[in-house]
Amino acid sequence: MRADRLRATCLGLAAGLLLAFAPLAAGAEERILRFVSDVTVERNGDLEVVETIRVQAEGNEIRRGILRDFPTTYRDDRGGSVVVGFDVESVTRDGQNEPFAIETLSNGKRIRIGSAETLLTPGPHDYVIRYRTNRQIGFFDDFDELYWNVTGTGWTFPIDVAEARITLPEAVPFGNTAIYTGQQGERGQDARVVSKEPGRIVFRTTAPLPAHNGLTVAAAWPKGVVAAPSSGQRTYWWLRDNIGPVFALFGAAGGLLYLFQAWRKAGRDPKPGPIIPLFTPPEGLSAAATRYISEMNFDDRAFTAAILDLGVKGQLKIADSGKALALTRTPGGKPAGPAEMAAAQVLFGSGGEIRLVQSNHMTLSSAEATLARGLAKAYSGTVFNMNSGWLTGGVLITLAAYILAGIGLVSTMGENGLVAAFSLVFLSIPAIVVGLTLRSLRGSPWYKRIFALLFTGIFALAFGGAGLGVFLSAARGPLDFAVLLLPFALLPVLASAFSWMRSPTPEGQKLRDAVAGFRQYLGIAEEHRLEILHPPEKTPELFERYLPYAVALDVENAWAKKFAGVLAAAGATAAVSSWYLANNNRSATDLVDRLGSGLSQTVASASTAPGSSSGSGGFSSGSSGGGSSGGGGGGGGGSGW
Repeated sequence: MRADRLRATCLGLAAGLLLAFAPLAAGAEERILRFVSDVTVERNGDLEVVETIRVQAEGNEIRRGILRDFPTTYRDDRGGSVVVGFDVESVTRDGQNEPFAIETLSNGKRIRIGSAETLLTPGPHDYVIRYRTNRQIGFFDDFDELYWNVTGTGWTFPIDVAEARITLPEAVPFGNTAIYTGQQGERGQDARVVSKEPGRIVFRTTAPLPAHNGLTVAAAWPKGVVAAPSSGQRTYWWLRDNIGPVFALFGAAGGLLYLFQAWRKAGRDPKPGPIIPLFTPPEGLSAAATRYISEMNFDDRAFTAAILDLGVKGQLKIADSGKALALTRTPGGKPAGPAEMAAAQVLFGSGGEIRLVQSNHMTLSSAEATLARGLAKAYSGTVFNMNSGWLTGGVLITLAAYILAGIGLVSTMGENGLVAAFSLVFLSIPAIVVGLTLRSLRGSPWYKRIFALLFTGIFALAFGGAGLGVFLSAARGPLDFAVLLLPFALLPVLASAFSWMRSPTPEGQKLRDAVAGFRQYLGIAEEHRLEILHPPEKTPELFERYLPYAVALDVENAWAKKFAGVLAAAGATAAVSSWYLANNNRSATDLVDRLGSGLSQTVASASTAPGSSSGSGGFSSGSSGGGSSGGGGGGGGGSGW
């Protein structure tokens, strides 16, 4: 019995202690005791806002001060961005000036209030934040309105009482009013109008707001009290708020228009003349030169044609072991063109032999570059124009569009703008790589083109997909997608312009017509069409003489078929035995495969360094009931630090 009494006494004391200290425990919870937003509407539409925030600090989250977040970037109903002004004038704590810093958020600003060197004493503290903002008034046909997110829904603390006071520049009666409480998007009604008189209205909550809940109010008044912005002012704001997409849009449009005009004025090819079969190459043109003039570009096949031409003229021999090819310099021989002789000098140097293997890539690539420079010196600018000046203009316009769009994105979107600008780099790299790949594949075998394009396509999808995902995470609205015109429209056209902006001169077009006529003779299948023109007699010497030209103009197989019967008796290899040494005899078709596409592939592979190639303006009305908690201007939230 005595034990039961003792147990009951202990339980009673414990319950009493819990009841006694429960209010203290509740009071010790960090919270906002009172949040008052005093909004003064000025005649020009600016708002002077004084927020009085009384917090209970206990050294948990609120140790040095509080953070107040304020959104400044919104999206209008047309998909554009709206960036409102926000200028902090002063911050005090308990009646004394308090240090603060402004930080940039993805969609607004953060006021970091307090000092890292000062810890708050536990207990209540009164913070007063005075700031100005603009572009918060909604101007409708029949009324004007302030749709104001008083507290924001981002506070990590509960709010015991929230109050909003709105003062107009004139003592006019208010029209419709509305109240919304709760989490973002909710339409709770835990607040009421506690005072309403001409020119001033006060809203107050009727129940505490849990963390991440807020108070939003709306009040309308007659038109004419606040000056509406002019159409010019609205246009200026819209351009300023969306300057990144605007720069991208005008930059892409201007760049594309410039490139189109450049093509019209300088890039169009002269009208070709009639193509008449010729039985000899145009006078003075080497095999490599016919390739260079025909393609208006230098590639591996031009270098291959030069090697064969040097062989035919007795300047070198090609030794084919079946596994590798080796070039040996031979004394004497007929003189070749200046570009070919200079390339041969680089190719052999002081030695007399070089194997076409990747370990000799530096020598081979240097010889290729020497040949390319020699051909460019002889024909670029006279036979055809690169139109480098026009292309330089296109590059400068594109760079300017990228830079201005990036600056515009960062200036209006903050951190998100930096992310969006960075994503443009990811999105642009695939366009550049694809453009360079297409240029490098000119003259390559079809299977190499397919493999390279598949590999490049996979790379472009992976890299571009990553960039697009990053951009989507930062974009504010549909208008921001105008920025994608730069990597998806302007840059690919610019990359391809380096090919289609080349144009023959009038004299150069005549020379190209002559090359086309000679190509027709080398590659035409219908022999009877040439009989009436009395073509030269088919001999092994003729086959050998023009074989480098047939390789240069991609008709070596057709050229070999013409001589299949003539070369069958002695074997095709015998026709070139003076400079091509092989272990076995080949048919005409096998020979040109080996010396045409086979030699071109060997040159391309051997002249490439290891690892350098992969092998391939307004808000909706809230006072009419169309709003919710968290809607309208203002808002944000905060926490402690």
